[in-house]
Amino acid sequence: MELLLSVLYVSVFLAIIFRWRFFNIQGVKRTWLAWAFVIKVIVGVGVGLLYTYHYKERNLADTFKFFDDSRVMYNMFFMNKGYFFRMFTGYGDDATYLLPYYDLMNNWYNKVALFNDYRTQIRINCLMRFFSGGYYYVHSVMFSFLSFVGLTAMYRVFAEEIPQKKKILFAGVYFMPSVLFWGSGLLKDGLIFFATGCTLLFLYRLTSYRTKIFLYGFLFLACLIFLMTIKFHNYILLFPLLVAYGLTMVNPQKIFLKFSTITAMYFIALINMDLILPHFGLMDLIAKKQFEFLELNKMYSPGSEIALSTLYPSVKSLILNAPEAYYHSFFRPFFFESKSPLILFAGFENLFLLLALVVSLMGYRKSDMRFSPILYLAVFYVLLLFLLIGLVVPVMGAMVRYKAQALPFLFFVLVMAFDYKMLMIRFPFLEKLLKARK
Repeated sequence: MELLLSVLYVSVFLAIIFRWRFFNIQGVKRTWLAWAFVIKVIVGVGVGLLYTYHYKERNLADTFKFFDDSRVMYNMFFMNKGYFFRMFTGYGDDATYLLPYYDLMNNWYNKVALFNDYRTQIRINCLMRFFSGGYYYVHSVMFSFLSFVGLTAMYRVFAEEIPQKKKILFAGVYFMPSVLFWGSGLLKDGLIFFATGCTLLFLYRLTSYRTKIFLYGFLFLACLIFLMTIKFHNYILLFPLLVAYGLTMVNPQKIFLKFSTITAMYFIALINMDLILPHFGLMDLIAKKQFEFLELNKMYSPGSEIALSTLYPSVKSLILNAPEAYYHSFFRPFFFESKSPLILFAGFENLFLLLALVVSLMGYRKSDMRFSPILYLAVFYVLLLFLLIGLVVPVMGAMVRYKAQALPFLFFVLVMAFDYKMLMIRFPFLEKLLKARK
């Protein structure tokens, strides 16, 4: 039955891809999109098998733990609908008579994160159970489709900026190894791609078309709130960039100045938040997050640790640690230090991105570069997310996973900066070599 339902939902989602206007992208065949989705489904199955047979601690595996906990909430629907309503909506969910049921879950109480997004994931899986029969791989298909929708939303915005490079952009957005693996199957990362991509697309439509303002405005806010509930630190980093993006789309003057000023003022305010809420300033929270990661390292010994300099709750410590943070987040892991296939793939992915950066710089021509709002948003987002990851994450596996959320933006920047004709002008031997091979 699990196989039949999974195939049924794959068929339904393929029909949506071929019929929904959202997937009608000029210059991109729908069959390409269909195959991209099918590949995501296959990789999602691989994620489930990997966590089933290799990482066998089910209660620690992200792909299982929220799915398993959702069964408790789902069963409550048939036992006591009033209790279920409180647990599912969050309205009055702190009632003492619900505590015995929360104790049956392993992840309802998240004492590590500032903002508890575990409950959102449990609720999403609970909702899906009404349509999935409670089968894991049906949920995997559903999550893969949500991730695919989010990546397609990103792709649509990026492709509007560089329509002449749609094919290479298509390959990068959908098939970068880290994005493909972590963005497939029953993992939170797929929801992050969904929320990020849809937030960006609806803001783009709101500021570009200036039509259906209430519809696009509502959808933008809904997706932004969803991003906040599913990954709070992504929301924190992206919020000022979305504000700057919206303002520059309406008035495209002094784009860099607007982005840098708004971002700087926003983070200065967050850093000084402890003046109002003691111990809740940005640097206090980041330093605490690094400490929590290091403590988890000691507890579980993942085997792919990265030595981090201690981060103190001060701007000076942030500045001193920033070079090391960028070094780790941009270049680690190296392919030659890999201890597992996943880290090995990530190492070669980093090598590819480094080579792509070199090639983009060699083919760069400022006069042909369009310094648009979406380009600045992508650059700032990559720099901010990579800085945060490099500061607090001391494990290569976790670093690879978190970096994946910014890789479509990074790839877009590299593709946008690359000018094939300029590369041939600067290095004529490459053109002769390519012609000789033909």
